Amino acid sequence: VISLTISIIMIPILLGALFTLGLIYAPCTDNGHTPAAHGLTEWEEVTLPAQAGGEFRGYFIPSASGATIIIPPTGAAGRDGRLAEAAMLARHGYAVLLFESRRCAGMGPLTLGYAEVSEVADAVDYLTTRREVDPERLGVYGFSTAGATAIMAAAQLPRLHAVIAEGGYGDFLENALAQEPGHSVMAYFLRLYRWGSRWAYQWGTGLELEQLSPVTVIPRIAPRPILLIYGSREVSLPGGVKQQDAAGPNATLWVVDGARHGEYRVVAPEAYEVRVVGFFDEALAVKE
Repeated sequence: VISLTISIIMIPILLGALFTLGLIYAPCTDNGHTPAAHGLTEWEEVTLPAQAGGEFRGYFIPSASGATIIIPPTGAAGRDGRLAEAAMLARHGYAVLLFESRRCAGMGPLTLGYAEVSEVADAVDYLTTRREVDPERLGVYGFSTAGATAIMAAAQLPRLHAVIAEGGYGDFLENALAQEPGHSVMAYFLRLYRWGSRWAYQWGTGLELEQLSPVTVIPRIAPRPILLIYGSREVSLPGGVKQQDAAGPNATLWVVDGARHGEYRVVAPEAYEVRVVGFFDEALAVKE
């Protein structure tokens, strides 16, 4: 009986811990692709020093316009993770900086968006050293956990003048580890699962899951413009709605009908390009 009781308690705790450890220690997914794979002929391989220690690699795609978009990596992605989106922006006259994740750079575990703000700050610092970049026309554009990073980075870094965040959680505990009220077997399981996840995250990163809350900091971005993009079939959509409400009139929420997580460009390719490029065109226009 004692063994059975221990097993009943430990199984959901272990599952929660394994879920989180799998996220923060995910292996690097760099495929070795370059901007040339998307038809771009002008681009550079760059290396950026990290405030957190070490360095990380990126691709810089220059432009004569001066307006520049930072694309942080999603999860454990390499610097090639969002090349299609970078090429789209480059075709419309934007310079783009993409960079690899902490996992690819050998900089320890992921924190699922919070500490990754430091790399966005490193990217901003790097771009201000480049003569062709207009420091008054910097934007950030992130998907999923990088969408959360984009929001939290803009809340801390006033040099980011426009934000696009796609499919990110509003509050990680609420969106990814929601509790069920009451005393049912499922409610009991979820409480223990959540406890295991919290323990593993704190053990692996030294942070608390409560810190993963873009909805808490998004009001600080005002009056700078924000575009939130979600799919109508996406589980994190309620988090997007709450972020729009918390941000105020400077935030726009675009819900792509029929799209799941990350399917926005696939489901509505023309509308997606018009929305994203149009947002940056307006937000980063040269001020007279």
